[in-house]
Amino acid sequence: MSNRHERRRAAALARGRTGYLHRVRAALGAGAKPGVHVAAIEHDHTCAIYCGHGCNCVPDISISDPHDGVTVVDEHGNTTKVRKQ
Repeated sequence: MSNRHERRRAAALARGRTGYLHRVRAALGAGAKPGVHVAAIEHDHTCAIYCGHGCNCVPDISISDPHDGVTVVDEHGNTTKVRKQ
């Protein structure tokens, strides 16, 4: 596992949050317009989700919006919009 993933996992465990759905809700609640949104959730290759258990990593999350481009959610739940080109 890379150092970045180790740091992100340690930060999530320190906060007592090992899930990621609160980050998806934060992105959708950040002024999302009605329509179809696609969430890309990229788990670490060592995540327990691949063994049928709960997520134990801090996955990379991005949500596409058909109107405004892509919203990227960091490990703290902060959102950043990336406009379509």
